[in-house]
Amino acid sequence: MSMVAPEQIDYRQYLRLDMMPHILCPGCGHGIVLKAILRAIHRLGLRQDEVVFVSGIGCSSRIVGYVDFCTLHTTHGRPLTFATGLKLARPELTVIVITGDGDGLAIGGNHLIHAARRNVDLTCLLLNNAVYGMTGGQGAPTTPEGMRSSITPGGAIEPAFDACRLALGAGASFVARGLTAQPLQLDDLIVQAMQHRGFSFLEVASDCPEFFGRYNDLGRGPEMLQAQRSHVQWLGAKLTDKSFVPGLGLDVPHGGAAPAFDAGVLHREERPDLGALLARRAAASPPRARRPEIVPPAAGTAGATAGNGSSFAGPVRIRLAGAGGQGIVLAGLLLAEAAVAAGRNATHAQAYGPESRGGASKAEVIISDGEIEFPCADRVDALVALTRVACDRYLSLLEPGGTLVVDGDEVPLAEGMDFACHALPITATAQRVLGTAMGANLVALGAIVALTGAVPLEAAERAIAVRRPGGSIERALRAFRAGSGLALRHR
Repeated sequence: MSMVAPEQIDYRQYLRLDMMPHILCPGCGHGIVLKAILRAIHRLGLRQDEVVFVSGIGCSSRIVGYVDFCTLHTTHGRPLTFATGLKLARPELTVIVITGDGDGLAIGGNHLIHAARRNVDLTCLLLNNAVYGMTGGQGAPTTPEGMRSSITPGGAIEPAFDACRLALGAGASFVARGLTAQPLQLDDLIVQAMQHRGFSFLEVASDCPEFFGRYNDLGRGPEMLQAQRSHVQWLGAKLTDKSFVPGLGLDVPHGGAAPAFDAGVLHREERPDLGALLARRAAASPPRARRPEIVPPAAGTAGATAGNGSSFAGPVRIRLAGAGGQGIVLAGLLLAEAAVAAGRNATHAQAYGPESRGGASKAEVIISDGEIEFPCADRVDALVALTRVACDRYLSLLEPGGTLVVDGDEVPLAEGMDFACHALPITATAQRVLGTAMGANLVALGAIVALTGAVPLEAAERAIAVRRPGGSIERALRAFRAGSGLALRHR
């Protein structure tokens, strides 16, 4: 990251002016942080299309709505997870996470420690206002002991989190703390954090006069800013001069509301970031074997065409549904594994009720020669329903002309449906060839594979042989082949 001599900053060039006026409360420190971030980016000479802001939920996370950069406003407590995926996929981008003390230390606390441990090359700014401001001033993990909030009118009895010590203990390679009361020093800290290669964590003390200040009689914005200055010891210069070994959490007397704390760069080390480690591992690994060519089944053989006589083109979406205990999820897994073994891409998603047996169960498999962007489908090309409830629930999702396979002894089918309908004696066949209804899932799997041609029959049999469902390859294959035979006779 290179720096260029900055011209005078015009904040408007970095803001979405149509989002103004902002909704931050009078005296809120977050606006000071926003301007400090913009000055830091301006100093570094970064283009707006190479910087991504990622935020969670809360007052601080509103910032990403105001900046004219690439932005992701994500779910509560999860900005670091989104940012990690983004950084690994697009390592050339500068990724800045804006989070608050509730978002980053409570709901998302687990993600914070693991992002620090992995040393993901991100800059995380945690704006600490010691309270849940957006939802009414509830106590946060950073509310100092003895201080009041809407849920602790007698004062908090729990010790507050020290966010910097947490990040340091988790392995962050850059840890710093800044103040909204010292905005120019805050600029420098943000620049240093963004220049650091690895996980850089910067906590910013940013006051909430509306709730924290009001509940604790700390005055308005100016009085709270002045209080920040009286409770801090700056360490950056001492660290630069190597005249001070930084320690956290000074135990010094103070007379104000907030405890004494250190500010500045508290820790800095060099170690490989996660992206570099993954790149190194990939470079050292032998080249992956090329996927085998997919040979379409010959015309007139099982799997060549769908049940309605037309070949599938593009992704094939298959839903299998029934009751818990019927092996629906296992059948879906086998189908997906067979597809992957045949050199195709596949996803598998499953859902089932809390009951071990008897509740609803479904599995969804998407198979494609191309990329699969999402593992679930609103519509399906083929539906297997082993119960009437499953058929009634999911039939509306089946595309016109799609393939419908039901257990004919369980599910009555109406006349005139615009599907390729196959009412097969699935459970009865399992009972006949195995002596038990257990195995109906494999009969159904054989039928849907034969009817759709989504995967070669041989690939499905290889997947079954690897998993050995029921502990016997021979019995499992007997059920599968009985199902494919049923389908071929029914076509």
